[in-house]
Amino acid sequence: MHAEGVAQKPHALVVGGTGMLRGASLGLAARGYIVSVVARGRSRLDALVRDAAGRAGSIHPVAVDYRDTGALANALADARSRFGPIELAVVWVHSVAPAAPLAVARLVGTPEHPGRFFHVLGSATADPSRPDPRRRATFASFPNIRYREVILGFVVDGRRSRWLTHEEISAGVLAAVDADRPRFIVGTVEPWDLRP
Repeated sequence: MHAEGVAQKPHALVVGGTGMLRGASLGLAARGYIVSVVARGRSRLDALVRDAAGRAGSIHPVAVDYRDTGALANALADARSRFGPIELAVVWVHSVAPAAPLAVARLVGTPEHPGRFFHVLGSATADPSRPDPRRRATFASFPNIRYREVILGFVVDGRRSRWLTHEEISAGVLAAVDADRPRFIVGTVEPWDLRP
């Protein structure tokens, strides 16, 4: 329910939803979500809104640079006040903005009704020589989210490998949302020595 007390569609968030996660943004709109999509490029956001027309849900553009965590937090707080609590977040943030995922996590769900937070991570996260248990512990400390990792792997064909396509990534992220497991790998990360 939003401020006027009228029931509305569930609210989802996709950070980085106009590039490789474009299909995931549209897929969530097709599932009936109001999808707040964070991206810098206004023209790509406008194109996404047009492409979502006629779906069960809708796309709400949030034109902000996630490297500015203050502006990001303000924009997400505004989206939350307009469309209700963020029940589902898909968050892809490059390493240039390490504070952004934490800023997003603070605004997803509530302690009474935790939101699902799907943290999309590159294949290096699965590097067996560099485990990072602190990341999971940090996000697990938020009482308002249920933290999930989505690891983007690669595709092996015989003795050759390649990176996932945008379509495979979006389909895999939607599969991770459906599976709702603590860790979901899109493609594979084994054998590690075949990583492209």
